[in-house]
Amino acid sequence: MDPGAALILCRVLHDAAAMLLWGAFAYLWVLVPGGLAGAVGRHLEVLRLAAIAVAILTTAAALPLQAGVIGEGWADTLDVRTLRDVLVETDVGNAWIVQAVLALVLAATVPVPARRRRAATAIAAGLLLASLALTGHAAMHEGGLRLAHAINDATHLLAGGAWLGALVPLLPILRALERVETRAEAATALRRFSAAGHGAVALVIATGVLNIALVLGRWPADWSSPYQALLAAKIGLVAAMTALALFNRYGLVGRIRTAPARTIRALIATTLLEIALGAGVLALVGAFGTMEPA
Repeated sequence: MDPGAALILCRVLHDAAAMLLWGAFAYLWVLVPGGLAGAVGRHLEVLRLAAIAVAILTTAAALPLQAGVIGEGWADTLDVRTLRDVLVETDVGNAWIVQAVLALVLAATVPVPARRRRAATAIAAGLLLASLALTGHAAMHEGGLRLAHAINDATHLLAGGAWLGALVPLLPILRALERVETRAEAATALRRFSAAGHGAVALVIATGVLNIALVLGRWPADWSSPYQALLAAKIGLVAAMTALALFNRYGLVGRIRTAPARTIRALIATTLLEIALGAGVLALVGAFGTMEPA
């Protein structure tokens, strides 16, 4: 594996960790009733700590890997002069400084007391996720257009992370529908997820279309271009996720009262499929995000 391939893997893991932490804990913090949110938060605590560790390690690895990509391979990942030049003299290096500070802020949420942990994790992870827009294709513009593109990218990342990350705590919440003592809170959390999900999906689509217009200025129809082919594949996966989300909301949720056990099993299965499709989206973004648009 060369530094370029390692950087793609690093980006995918970093994006997945940041989106999980942002989406899952923002959902638990804002939309899930307190008792159930605490129980699900405790259930996800090991995953939270693991995701924080991944986010910190991948942030640390990103700079030397970028130095290896800009330089002449693995030797430059540990070359002090190359690392300094990338850090000080490139937009990527300047953005990395911001991301490194935010990764430390995220690390500081590890010992936060349980009653504040969900809010602290969501805020820190959201800032880290939004900062990824500093290294995106917005750098191809100048002035106000560059700022507008970066804001659009950050909104796209936060909306996508809210959608995909929230699917993880949704799984134990769906299982909580089967227990009498947690059914009312779980039903409330499911209704709120559905309402907020409409907004998140709409934002993902709107900001994605605008991003295509800003980067390419046309629909990605030239599949001989690796960038456009991977972007088109991403659009296809997002379309499939959207269709699945609509099926869950309008095809399955209404059946919970008449056939609860069967419907909850179906919702869990489709939610797992939605997470798998989201993982595919992250892998594609990690790949074409390092390419020059063409």
